[in-house]
Amino acid sequence: MSSGKSRKRELTETIVFFVIGIVLVWGFSIGLQLYLGTATPLLAVESESMEPTLYRGDLVVVRRVEPESLQVGDIIIFRSSMSDVPVVHRIVAIGYSGGVLQFTTKGDNNPSVDPNPVPESNVLAKVVGSIRYLGFITLILILPGGVFFIVFLIAIFLLTSIVCEGFTERKAE
Repeated sequence: MSSGKSRKRELTETIVFFVIGIVLVWGFSIGLQLYLGTATPLLAVESESMEPTLYRGDLVVVRRVEPESLQVGDIIIFRSSMSDVPVVHRIVAIGYSGGVLQFTTKGDNNPSVDPNPVPESNVLAKVVGSIRYLGFITLILILPGGVFFIVFLIAIFLLTSIVCEGFTERKAE
């Protein structure tokens, strides 16, 4: 009977730790948003265009900046007129057209500059850091069935943990 109570207690502890983990991640996210001044302080690199500086699956940390403070060589996130997906490219030239500040950008791995200059109004943020491979989690989640896959992996982990614990308890008896 004590084994049943022990399992209930362990399940309760697991749920409590899971909820605490979610709250901590949420709080960390809110803190990053406030500190970095952007609603999306972490983004996954989705293409190979910035290799070898940034690889597909890297997680980039971005900060909102005033476009006037940007310099040639900075890596920025911007809205492209050709895609709904934010683009991560390096500034290779800065100029004005019709009184509007514009940035010429290029992926480090691309042979030529991007076809359209980026007006200052399309600049979302500046890349201030990156974490290798951590963005793959995000890339998996946006795939059809990605959330199911992650939940499936967590369920397998929990079930394996419970089964192994059951074998350990029986062996001890």
